[in-house]
Amino acid sequence: MNKKTIYLVVAVLVVIIVVGVAAYALMNQGNGTTPTPTPTPAPSTPVSEAASLQFTVNETTTASGDLVVYQFACKDLNTANEKIRVDMDLGDAGAFSYIVDTGVQKSWMTMDDGATWTESDFAADCTAYGTLFHDFVDKLVADGDDAQDLSYTTATTSIVIYCIAVDPTLADSLFTAS
Repeated sequence: MNKKTIYLVVAVLVVIIVVGVAAYALMNQGNGTTPTPTPTPAPSTPVSEAASLQFTVNETTTASGDLVVYQFACKDLNTANEKIRVDMDLGDAGAFSYIVDTGVQKSWMTMDDGATWTESDFAADCTAYGTLFHDFVDKLVADGDDAQDLSYTTATTSIVIYCIAVDPTLADSLFTAS
């Protein structure tokens, strides 16, 4: 073989290699798209560290099947200025709402969807509704410390805690008897 033929064969091989590499690169490119990474969700605040909290509770008496629905909202949780509101639906017995404000050590109640609020017995309301609220919060903390729905039974009731919002923005008017 002469020099011209060797140069021609080498040139053809170089072209074939370049075209092959280019074709391989284009085929493995995925049509110009790259996979979008799945974002990692921000860690949520645990119930035990919440400054405000809101949730609903269905409490069914096992003996009679009577259902009480509680809707709780709390601002300044576990502080000296804690404010708790509980709206209760007792079925045929009616609906009641209480606001317990530990900062001013007063409580109010309404039995007409908030049209009329009257001052109530703070010590009794704090014991009844504050304790009830904190018992539910303690159960949420003990069983996961997160905003997952929770169902459990006691000796006399079946309880479901749901619609749990940790650190929601709660309007001051929610805790105002007006």
